[in-house]
Amino acid sequence: MRLVIDFMSNRYRECLNYPAAILLMVFMLCVLAFPYTRQFSFDASADTLVAEGDPDLAYYQEIAGTFGGDEFLFFTYEPNAASIFNQTTLDNIQALVSRLEAVPGVRSVTSILDAPLLKNPPVPLAELSANYKTLRSPGVDLALAQEEISESPFFRELLISPNGKITVMRIDLELNPGLPALDEELDSLLQLDNLSPAAASRVDDLQDRLRDAHADQLQARDSTLEEIRQIKNSLDSQITTHLGGVPLIASDMIGYVQQDIAVFGSVVLGLIALMLFLIFRRLRWVVLPLITTAVAIYFTIGILGYLHQPTTVISSNFISLLMIITISFSIHLISKYRELRAKTPDERHTKLVFDTMTQKLKPCLFTAITTIFAFGSLATSDIVPVRDFGWIMCISIVISFLVTYSLFAGILLFLPKGDPSVTLHYQPPLTKLLSQISINQTKLVLGLAVISAVIAAFGINRLSLGNRFIDYFRSGTEVHQGLAYIDTHLGGTIPMDIILEFPRFEAQALDADDDFFTEVEDDFPQRYWFTPDKIAYLARMEQFLTEKPEIGKVISLATLEQIGREFNAGKVLGSVELVAALGAAPAEIRKELIAPYASPEHGLMRISVRLHETGPAFSHDELIGSIENFAVQELGLAPDRIHVTGMAVLFNGMLKNLYDSQQSTLIFVITATFLLFVVLLRSPLLALLGLLPNILAAATVLGFMGFVGIPLDMMTITIAAIIIGIGVDDAIHYLHQFKEELDKGSNVRVAVENSHKGVGDAIYYTSATVVIGFSVLGFSNFIPTVYFGILTALAMVLALTANLSVLPALLIYFYRKGSTNELATS
Repeated sequence: MRLVIDFMSNRYRECLNYPAAILLMVFMLCVLAFPYTRQFSFDASADTLVAEGDPDLAYYQEIAGTFGGDEFLFFTYEPNAASIFNQTTLDNIQALVSRLEAVPGVRSVTSILDAPLLKNPPVPLAELSANYKTLRSPGVDLALAQEEISESPFFRELLISPNGKITVMRIDLELNPGLPALDEELDSLLQLDNLSPAAASRVDDLQDRLRDAHADQLQARDSTLEEIRQIKNSLDSQITTHLGGVPLIASDMIGYVQQDIAVFGSVVLGLIALMLFLIFRRLRWVVLPLITTAVAIYFTIGILGYLHQPTTVISSNFISLLMIITISFSIHLISKYRELRAKTPDERHTKLVFDTMTQKLKPCLFTAITTIFAFGSLATSDIVPVRDFGWIMCISIVISFLVTYSLFAGILLFLPKGDPSVTLHYQPPLTKLLSQISINQTKLVLGLAVISAVIAAFGINRLSLGNRFIDYFRSGTEVHQGLAYIDTHLGGTIPMDIILEFPRFEAQALDADDDFFTEVEDDFPQRYWFTPDKIAYLARMEQFLTEKPEIGKVISLATLEQIGREFNAGKVLGSVELVAALGAAPAEIRKELIAPYASPEHGLMRISVRLHETGPAFSHDELIGSIENFAVQELGLAPDRIHVTGMAVLFNGMLKNLYDSQQSTLIFVITATFLLFVVLLRSPLLALLGLLPNILAAATVLGFMGFVGIPLDMMTITIAAIIIGIGVDDAIHYLHQFKEELDKGSNVRVAVENSHKGVGDAIYYTSATVVIGFSVLGFSNFIPTVYFGILTALAMVLALTANLSVLPALLIYFYRKGSTNELATS
């Protein structure tokens, strides 16, 4: 390895003789990357919130194909009137529905106007198919309609609030009809063991078509959402309206991320520029890091555009982390240059640049490699956005290293040496203090580290999963207000489905002796599949669900059966009455009120549930488990006949998958980092000592999250790998200089003191710059971004403290305990 590094260092030093060629090459690459940066995109689909390969996902997609998925919006409407049921308000609702239906991308709009009125006046069962009315019908008694709909167990909290003052429209969005067929064909080809050249070419073609179709659908959906928002905002200010739904949540998540990148990105860069100027007091040490960082981000975006790889809520963090890594590289180079200039003030500028770049090549290369291993562990995840985040970060780090060691050096070589900065010989008081404490209070530092580890362990045990969508947005945001409003007034926000499986429908002959059946037109033979015992299962499950505070509106065919009892003198419908009611129901009612909750062809009964997100937090796992246990133990259903599905289940499953994989991920990161430390330092002991402070820093951040109640969500759940990936960079730079001091003959205390004066200053400057810059993310409207900014800043502070206090204390203590031979010869 030393021979390889020496060879690279010599070749690189030769390349530095041609700075003009280096800068020309970088410029040409920037020109080549430009058209691809325009193809960079964000993926705001709900698919980015679930785990690929999750068996629950496959089942969800199957059920969505039968009953429909979660691609719909809630549009609430609360007029400034005593009641909705006046002709003026109903006319306004009709006009609004017409406007919404005209929006491209809207498949249908269901409103209170579509609710069948069976008591206006009461309709005999035999005449139901021809005589039922809706609020669109002429001559409707609005007082009777209000009473019927407001008291309906089906429509209450579905289309109207319990107080009768708020109505809601369900807006079903159009899906790309070609996507399922493309997905099915691609899956069938990928399952083949050996692909022929023609099949492989077809796979590539299908993947390209799927990517384009998916991107077109997202663009069309965002355009649809924007037009719906414009309609909402154009209504009279006296009308209270809100929007909700899974598509809105997914779109707003990425929307806030894009906004944060645009707004806070410039603010962060401005604060970093200010910090760099305050620290180094030279314009070049401000401009060079910013240019290098900007070009690294530019190249990464260009490569992602070339690969047609969109970023998601999770992987969009690569921009922030790439900024940290590139600024860190730059600050270490600046500090080394200033250190060499302070020691040899008369040395030529070119020689100082050459020595700076070559002396820092080895530690910077190894920090890049270890960080790549840390983030590379995420690339093995089953969660598509996390996997993408992992390999995007690997690419970003490579680009950061290459850009820093080409552009930074090339520009610096063209600059004059200039006058020394007034801060050239300045050492931050904090690094002095930490140096003195670690040298003079070694046992105290180690004791405090052990206590911190124990406290962190207790905090880690209190970690929870943040699986409530409403908690991802600040209370003042439109999406939060909409979710809270719907949750409070209209029976919950996030949909969840419970599927009961029964034997599939088989055609049966009509009973010739049954006069009623022979009189009914047989356009719905599946009605014989619906039996009272099936409805009884649904009714008992409904009763169980409605008793749970975390569950809001519950709908199934048992809800409709309660309405049917009104045609049977209030009695439970028997087999004959049930078949009669289904046979008499018009096709429109069957399509709107029966088909979404039962599929005789598949043998499925569906219970639609909406979850409350504004009440006390609850465990999704416990809720799902209680539903499954009730179905098996109380209803007597086989475990394979009960399924709980929906976006809430899938999102919770994604977080669980991430949480469960953290242990293996961290073990991989720690093991890989340890081995790289051994290669770099040629000392297992030093490798272990370099790792321990950063493991402590990661554990402390997780413990802090547990104590203050910050949940593990789709962004913070990767924080441990991020902390170790960034923290070990400081340890590598510190231990590299520490070994150099030992090789010069210094004892361990002098080596620690000199390491603090050298690389310790760079670690301090990097941490201070990043902490100040990223603290501004705490003002974001997207709570995961707030947590990411706060925890990143905290991680940098802890990494600084651990690597400048715990690490040197470990070195002093274990070196004095008999590690002389190993350290001296390594």
